[in-house]
Amino acid sequence: MDTTTRHLLIPVDYSEKSVYGLQMAAKMLNNADNSEVTILNVIKGVDPIWSESFNEEERNSLIDKIKKHLENFAKKHIDFSKYKVNCIIKKGRLCETILQTAEELNISAIVMGTSTADNIKKRIIGTNALRVVSEAKCPVITLKQEPKTEVKRIIVPLDVTKETTEKVKNAVQLAKDFNAEIFIVSAYTISDDAIIGKLESQQKIVVDYIKKHDINVSASLLKVSDRVDGVLNYIEEKQGDIVLITTHQQLEIISSFLGSFAQDIIKNAKIPVMSIVPKLKHYVVFKLPAS
Repeated sequence: MDTTTRHLLIPVDYSEKSVYGLQMAAKMLNNADNSEVTILNVIKGVDPIWSESFNEEERNSLIDKIKKHLENFAKKHIDFSKYKVNCIIKKGRLCETILQTAEELNISAIVMGTSTADNIKKRIIGTNALRVVSEAKCPVITLKQEPKTEVKRIIVPLDVTKETTEKVKNAVQLAKDFNAEIFIVSAYTISDDAIIGKLESQQKIVVDYIKKHDINVSASLLKVSDRVDGVLNYIEEKQGDIVLITTHQQLEIISSFLGSFAQDIIKNAKIPVMSIVPKLKHYVVFKLPAS
């Protein structure tokens, strides 16, 4: 996430989950300087508004009315007088348009609500969110319910097999924005001295780095039967407000692939999840730059 200028993108379809995204974005904007937000409503290409039934003047008039409706909807949750707010209407497919807009505007983070898979329609919505998470080049925050009043406890799971630098840097920035503390957790399923040694070494590097930024931090090393369940239980125990995970874009796999751990956390965590794709093409054991 760009720590100089915060530019958030919030896709809106007027559903309850859209409200969650706006509410979370408002909290992030309230705690950051130089903030900007773009609120995006995507209208499918097959919508009658794009048909020959309307001439260009009529179509533009309708789009202006839709944009005004979008502004009124967003103003219920974001103070337009405090921040630079752009409301835009675009034609296209949902995921492609969100991803394209994020790249065009050099977005710092996408914030979007997502639904649980209770029925076929909600499965489709959930799949859209997972696709955006797996393909976006910026962090993506997903949430399934209304965010808490305050963000005070940031959960950061570590994994020695994945590059973790950007995840920790984002956690540090969030902690500064919200005056929050960070909880580091390393969950392992196999009692192997080499693995445990690497996790302990990694935790020490991370904790020392975070402390240099004057942020309260604690670390836990957990032996669990299932890593996902272990992390989810840890989130509940610590009453976490947001969890940060790393996802990977790997060229040899289809672009929409998402690791099972990341996917399970996104689907099952009750709190907002920030997903980050490392910029490095080759993943290394954790190493942080000097602060």
